[in-house]
Amino acid sequence: MKKLNYIIVFVLLATVFKAQDFHLSHYDAMSLYYNPATTGMYNYEKGDYKIYFDQRSQWRAIGIKPFVTTFLGYDRAYKKDGRKFGFGGYLVSNRTGIGNFNTTTFMLSGAYDILGKKDNMKHVLTTGLQMGLFYRATNPNSLNYDVQYITTGDFDQGIANNEAYNNRVSMTRFDANFGLFYKFTDKDKKAHPFAGFSMSHVSMPDQSFMGGTDRLPIKFMFNGGCDVKIDDKMDVTPRILYMNQAKASELMAGFLFYYKITENNTRVYAGADYRYKDAIIANIGLKHDNYLFRVSYDFNTSYLKNYSNGRGAFEISLICIGEKGKPFFKSVSSF
Repeated sequence: MKKLNYIIVFVLLATVFKAQDFHLSHYDAMSLYYNPATTGMYNYEKGDYKIYFDQRSQWRAIGIKPFVTTFLGYDRAYKKDGRKFGFGGYLVSNRTGIGNFNTTTFMLSGAYDILGKKDNMKHVLTTGLQMGLFYRATNPNSLNYDVQYITTGDFDQGIANNEAYNNRVSMTRFDANFGLFYKFTDKDKKAHPFAGFSMSHVSMPDQSFMGGTDRLPIKFMFNGGCDVKIDDKMDVTPRILYMNQAKASELMAGFLFYYKITENNTRVYAGADYRYKDAIIANIGLKHDNYLFRVSYDFNTSYLKNYSNGRGAFEISLICIGEKGKPFFKSVSSF
């Protein structure tokens, strides 16, 4: 079983080293990470700035230290001469459970509302750009190699691996992302469709540790959906996400259902998503005034379910929305 776990880990690491970006199940909540055009654009909803937090932990079930992704973001809405702008940034850290292959990314983000000059506009079309740096490091000597395999079925790291690595290799590279976002916002209508398109790594930075050139492929992302008001208490949002990077692709579809439980704007929400050939994701959350809290669990449906017993990833996120001139924690006492 231990040998089998090593094989699974190597498969997972091979996916990481092949340059497919890490993902979040709460992609709609962490929109700043997926599309720069959403920076500070709250679609005329209440709020002047937002603070985002998300943490995802996965693959603990196969008996290794889990892969952990942590996201922290901030953006703010501005208006000048009837035009809307948004500025912000985010920090995201992804740490693998073995091999110490870690990536930390810091991006500054800006967006501009192309159409909006009036508050009663029925359409929102924004564009955005992100620029920043990512730092990537690994320690190949902490991995196990075939020459270290011994007859008892274990690996002995005391045996020389015959690989020409230093103890630790690292790099820092410039990166840039671009995006577009559209939403129909007519308050007299019950359905508000939206769609977004973005490109990550448009600078195609060289990600080679060992010399030569290995360009990070551009990642293309499309998401769409529709916010539908059923009545004064219920809303539903069906949505879809598609991503493609080099030969890796991901398709995810599902919905979120909202129900208002009190008159002071407290809503519970739940939903489900299906990531094609990978996982079924169950979501549950609570929105109270300016605070949104959500948890989800990915039930593994890929071939790895035979080794993970269907257990995939646990994710938690929190969004805090602030208003200029008002105390940040004003809503806590009224909960």
